[in-house]
Amino acid sequence: MFEIDFIVGQEDFSDVTLVPTSDEHFYFFYNEARKKRIKQFVLDVKPRVLYACIVTFIKKGERGTPRLHFITKDRTGRYAKVRAPRNEETIELKASVNLGDCHENFWRLVAFLRTFREIEIPDEMFSLVSKEESVIVAGIRDRRNLDSVKSIVKQLLDGVNLSVAEVNVLLKRKELLATFEATLREHHPERAWKTFFEQNKWIFGYGLNYVILKVEEQPHVGGIRFDRKGGQNPDFLGITSGEVRFTVLVEIKTPQTPLLAGQEEIRSGAWSLSQELTNALMQIQANTDKWNTTGARTDENRDALEKQGIYTVKPKGILVIGSLAEVKGDPRSRRETFERFRQSVNGVEIITFDELYERAKFIVDHSS
Repeated sequence: MFEIDFIVGQEDFSDVTLVPTSDEHFYFFYNEARKKRIKQFVLDVKPRVLYACIVTFIKKGERGTPRLHFITKDRTGRYAKVRAPRNEETIELKASVNLGDCHENFWRLVAFLRTFREIEIPDEMFSLVSKEESVIVAGIRDRRNLDSVKSIVKQLLDGVNLSVAEVNVLLKRKELLATFEATLREHHPERAWKTFFEQNKWIFGYGLNYVILKVEEQPHVGGIRFDRKGGQNPDFLGITSGEVRFTVLVEIKTPQTPLLAGQEEIRSGAWSLSQELTNALMQIQANTDKWNTTGARTDENRDALEKQGIYTVKPKGILVIGSLAEVKGDPRSRRETFERFRQSVNGVEIITFDELYERAKFIVDHSS
């Protein structure tokens, strides 16, 4: 096994795992994408030298603290040398590795190390939040010790205007987010994903600024009513947020639905779109058009929605489909083809499942 460098800021930390050696106390970092062991994390590369950090992890009990060794090497990989007079028996050298130009990558590395459960980062730090409060916040965010979380929540509810239901929502969302992440790697039919989003409407809240309207799932868009009695049926009828709200139609596919087709470019810099993607787009466009011209215009539907302050004006469509992992890496023309395509589509927002997960994660991380 050859040891390689990992370039912080250029390579993806999601490809890095922590792997034990034959001695269970010693661990090393491994690049899954390259199938190589990582010797050092490179923070910056200059014309003549590079700055790097060697991370050593020795596990004691269940967890351990990483040791960081900062080094400067020349471009050949040899340690940078300091010249000194020959005739001095004893000399003093000022050893220094200046991380001023690569401080952002250094903190990216620290943030990455914090994601490992096995690694314990000392938390003695200055904070505008008192030590007691910061411990409570850290405890609630840490799902590793559920008994501790329950204990902290009980203390929070003592004299604090926070209902049990509100706390349960926050804690349950963390569990659901973990389920969402794990399910992305599994193969489930569209039906299962529709049920998941029906039960977790909050996922569409941030960034999209939409919520799933609490009416019948798969609303009928082309007839007298929207209660699924025949006609065209999108997966959900949604609404925008605000004092005045407007209808939005949502179509759900799966994370495994392909975005592109073929093994090579159809012409320089361009790939074929998958039939599943184009069919799904045609479907949501037809549904939004039908809802705009027919379904939303019936007296019964219009009256029922407008009583709730909900209106239909050239409704937008949301298509949740596929994963950006499919177009990640080389050749870059694959991701450029997909991005150009979805930017060119009017009236429909195309979102991949991994992007929707990141938005849901933001909601959970910033709930207060």
